[in-house]
Amino acid sequence: MQILLPLTVSYDGMTDPDQDSTSPALPEQPCPLCRKPMQLSYRPFCSKHCADLDLSRWLNGVYAVPATPDPLDDDDEMLAQLAKEIGLDDA
Repeated sequence: MQILLPLTVSYDGMTDPDQDSTSPALPEQPCPLCRKPMQLSYRPFCSKHCADLDLSRWLNGVYAVPATPDPLDDDDEMLAQLAKEIGLDDA
């Protein structure tokens, strides 16, 4: 009879049969906001305070991807220009 042991997968994708499955290996990285050691219960943050602060920044638009307006989104201007080009304008 063969006994199968649970395998854990590390961050590099390699399996390690000797690693305890109850405590996965996590990289030692600091909290992204205050640089204190990370706590597993608030990963990747160190505390509820830092986790809530990050969420607040997302919700208030502090973290935003800059964008430029797309000229093709202005349908009214595009239709008016097209109407002029084909001679349908009333002016």
